[in-house]
Amino acid sequence: MNKKTLLFISLVALACSANAQSQTWKYDFGETEATFNPNPGQISTSFLPKPGLNTSKTLKQVARVRTGSDGTGELNLVKTGANFIKGVGLEIVPAVANSKFSIYNIEGTALSSMSFQIKFDGSNIGQFMFANGNSTDKEDLFQGNSNIKETNTEIFVGLRWNLTEANEIKFYNRVENKWIGVKGISFLKNTEYNIEVFSNNSLTEETYKKEGDHILKANTYEVWVNGKKAITSVGGLTPAAIINAFTIVGYKPKDTEVKPKLWVDNLTYSDHL
Repeated sequence: MNKKTLLFISLVALACSANAQSQTWKYDFGETEATFNPNPGQISTSFLPKPGLNTSKTLKQVARVRTGSDGTGELNLVKTGANFIKGVGLEIVPAVANSKFSIYNIEGTALSSMSFQIKFDGSNIGQFMFANGNSTDKEDLFQGNSNIKETNTEIFVGLRWNLTEANEIKFYNRVENKWIGVKGISFLKNTEYNIEVFSNNSLTEETYKKEGDHILKANTYEVWVNGKKAITSVGGLTPAAIINAFTIVGYKPKDTEVKPKLWVDNLTYSDHL
């Protein structure tokens, strides 16, 4: 066997090994309509379909829902609300405390890519947030009941949408524990969006492919909205910490009968860019 043949075999083996180590999971909400709105609020790790399997199979991913103790929130599996829903999608109706969906125990790395589709209804009040990060404790953002706080240290990416009287939704991202308004991109009510999040919490710059090659610096993330790059920002985690969880949270203030809604479906998440 000559040197060229040995080199070719080695490169193929290396590529196969890298592919075997990389994991991508697709998650939707099944085919069956259902409602989770206990009063007072409760948590459940069995209401939603089970997430995908980690390669090791020793650590099981968990899909969790929670409605606030005030009893005003709902999490519904519905067939209507957005055109992108396949089978059923998740409808999040915020509570005063919060309504929350999360997946944790992902067999992650310091790299992550994720996509999902969302739509906000026409309500004039309410707040929705997305975050990914490092979950290690049952009381943290992803496994516990709390909203996103300035003191949270387990968050890498944080996004927030505020509904007001206007048709345009105020959009923010989290930078050094503060919410900063995002310019150059508009979210509108009753409009469907495809969100893509590329996260690099490693110690070196990495490259991902999205209509060409994009270099992502260490401890940095980028967010794309409907095929347009909207955010490049520093992440919030300790460098090299793994990204193994994400959450979508809905919140509304007291003294309102309004029930804002968000629909989400067709989630894909990976342990690589």
